[in-house]
Amino acid sequence: MSRRTALVGALGAAVVAAVPGQAHAAEEVAPADPLPQGYVIPGDRAFPTGMSLDPRTGYFYVGSAEDGTIYRGHLSRPTAEPWLPKGQDGRTVTSGTAVDSMGRLYIGGADTHTLRIYDTRTKRLLANLTGADGGFLNETAIADDGLAYATDSYVPVIYRVSRQGGDWRLEHWLDVSSTGIDWIPGQVNLNGILAAGPHLLTVSSNTGALWRIDRNTSQVVKVDLDGYLLRNGDGMVLRGNRLYVVQGSYYEGARPQVTVLDMASDLTRGRYVARYDPPGGFLHPSAIALTARHALVVNSQYNRWREGQPPVTPFTIATVALSSALPPERGD
Repeated sequence: MSRRTALVGALGAAVVAAVPGQAHAAEEVAPADPLPQGYVIPGDRAFPTGMSLDPRTGYFYVGSAEDGTIYRGHLSRPTAEPWLPKGQDGRTVTSGTAVDSMGRLYIGGADTHTLRIYDTRTKRLLANLTGADGGFLNETAIADDGLAYATDSYVPVIYRVSRQGGDWRLEHWLDVSSTGIDWIPGQVNLNGILAAGPHLLTVSSNTGALWRIDRNTSQVVKVDLDGYLLRNGDGMVLRGNRLYVVQGSYYEGARPQVTVLDMASDLTRGRYVARYDPPGGFLHPSAIALTARHALVVNSQYNRWREGQPPVTPFTIATVALSSALPPERGD
């Protein structure tokens, strides 16, 4: 999606996610399953986009493509609440979000080509960083060493975010145009991204290709998916050797679903083994987080936002049992 991934369980564990380490004691621990059947994002035009789940606290954060509001919910509660108001700190739109092990929330600014970082304990703005002119700063991934990487869907660059002393830096880390990654101007190119040890995985929404990038050498390898295309690929999460990829409705050619791939240990190959497509379907899903037994999937309805169609309300995050996986359909 263009505008717009978890509890370690002392109490029987509700979440496992892609947030490295633990920095301080949790404010509140999440309950064991069962979880609510879904979560409501309030507002007639919320159009939720990126979502991140803090494994230390059970809180999740969701941004709005409509006006930049940040909502916060808790795994134990069926309704999220506005947490950072629209317009605050100049925030008028959001894309992807990520939470690091220090409780810092990274918020992509979509076509405002910005990246803001907040302290989730104090709500204080820590950094307001600016990417390339004409860009679309989309999704962010946090690596084990604390470095963050962000995709730009309109400009062929991957950013790296680092901190030196008290200064935050957004650098143009990788020139995508020199890597062999297919790039089509005017389309949503690189989108979802995650960090896995020394590597990054990122997906091209327009072509459906999945790419592995070495964080040390910047070498790029196209992941062999045996012909399967992750068309409309967006949010991703890796658990063990299983990669969960949200596929939305932005481009034709793929049904909205969560696709499950069994990945080789070196992440150079993947095999499509299952999918999630709940009764009633998803409404342009955009982001995903995993608990011990469920996937939380954002129903962004971004396609309706883009086309000026009235949304289906209330806006929701779907709770999908991991045990409800379906086999790949013929022709997928």
